[in-house]
Amino acid sequence: MLNDYIESLARTGVPPDLLKAAVMLIAAFPAAILYRLIPASSPTARHLFSIGVSGTLFCSLFNVSGFIQLVGEALAIYVLTATMRKSKWGPILAFLGAMGQLSINHIFGQLINKSTANFDHTAPMMVLAIKLTSFAWAAHDGTKPDKDLSADQRSLAIRKFPGLIEYFGYVFFFGGFLVGPAFEFADYRKFITNEPPFDQMPSPALPALKTVASAFVSLVVFFKFGNVFPYHYALTPEYAKLAFPKRFLYLQLAGLLARTKYYVAWKLSEAACILSGVGYNGIDPKTGKHLWNRVQNIAILGFELAPNSKVALDNWNKNTGLWLRRYVYLRITPAGTKPSGAAAVATYLTSAFWHGFRPGFYLTFISGSLLNVVARTIRRNVRPLFLGASRLAPLKPIYDVLGWAATIGSINYFAAPFVVHSVESSLTIWKANYYLVHVVLIAVEVGFTYLGFNRMLKKFGQSIGAQYGTQEIRSRVVSKGGRSNGTNVHSKSSDDEVKFMADVVDGTAVPAMAKEAKED
Repeated sequence: MLNDYIESLARTGVPPDLLKAAVMLIAAFPAAILYRLIPASSPTARHLFSIGVSGTLFCSLFNVSGFIQLVGEALAIYVLTATMRKSKWGPILAFLGAMGQLSINHIFGQLINKSTANFDHTAPMMVLAIKLTSFAWAAHDGTKPDKDLSADQRSLAIRKFPGLIEYFGYVFFFGGFLVGPAFEFADYRKFITNEPPFDQMPSPALPALKTVASAFVSLVVFFKFGNVFPYHYALTPEYAKLAFPKRFLYLQLAGLLARTKYYVAWKLSEAACILSGVGYNGIDPKTGKHLWNRVQNIAILGFELAPNSKVALDNWNKNTGLWLRRYVYLRITPAGTKPSGAAAVATYLTSAFWHGFRPGFYLTFISGSLLNVVARTIRRNVRPLFLGASRLAPLKPIYDVLGWAATIGSINYFAAPFVVHSVESSLTIWKANYYLVHVVLIAVEVGFTYLGFNRMLKKFGQSIGAQYGTQEIRSRVVSKGGRSNGTNVHSKSSDDEVKFMADVVDGTAVPAMAKEAKED
């Protein structure tokens, strides 16, 4: 019945898959209101309510067999984790199983059936994969002594294994079930049992309303301009006839508008989580204000105004980024060693597999890794020219603006394949723009890595008072909260590790990683 109604609305021109997404997102709001009426003293009732709401919506909009697949996968991971949680192979097998199941669905949808839908049953499966794999790792961590875990891992470790109803209540929690954000089981357990900080939570009405307002603004922009500047126009002969500056500028508008539909979905989902209460994140010790960003997937201004690619990525699909760092990037890295290039490659590949198998996804992610590498090179070699006692320090605002322009310009250029999907279409757009960003990034990296630009720039920088090297970096780490014994902040750190720590405390990595870097 619900599907029939959606099909009738689709005749107005709105794609059915987007209508299905809208129904599930909007339905989460009355569900959140009803959820809050269930006493916190009845956690089982809350678990069952979430399972019922998510199951009803999924079966109404998709099919019962798809929901049975989700339930079966979740049950299999639960049994596997319960029986093998002490072995590291438990979470590894859970990870491979969840990603394998998701990949099979992606292959059928994207490669065999060649669906062009922006939203289908694989969206909840993607969220489920995050929850199941993070649960398996946290349960494994719960069998280890505290001394063998980082502070982040200790805070998320599952010491008491949950019952089946509590587990399914977490897995199928209606807030974020559709498009995320996924969150940790430890957060869900604290929330459901009314532990701190949830025991002192104020009314969520106003922060939820503010989040809905940002979703509404994004929705208006999407419907008003989304079809005016689509990426696919860049495949037409008319686009090719434009002057080059106009072609490149068009990609900037297309990229911004393409993101607005994600902003709508993520902000509506975030608002539902806030309204239910799980979005509460305690009080900011610096400002004394209540925080509602526990399950925030996107910080719109943080992304759009990011001064470099690292900050941009830390503000985009945030909880997915945390999942990749916690359960791929850092898990691949042996204890006592720094993350390697192999860990970074594995993380990018996992992210790509998680999204699916459309060729454009891989072009975007591979190019994005190049952007990150070059951005790191720039931070280490150019940024010191505009810091501290350098005579160019007064020009730091100009450096930041140029960094923002280069970052967002590159992202909008690299994002085109993610939307147009095929290799042929992707290369057509990049060719029309002379592969400009690729050429510039490769030239910069070659120059600093092989042609000695770093040495020349360092010599120039020292002549104008700029500071390079570990001593200056250590002082920056200490000034921002790192430990010091009077000589250095990390007795075991190599120069590269100290530079990594400096990147972290400058805000270019997520708080969980900063915490680990400063604790070692």
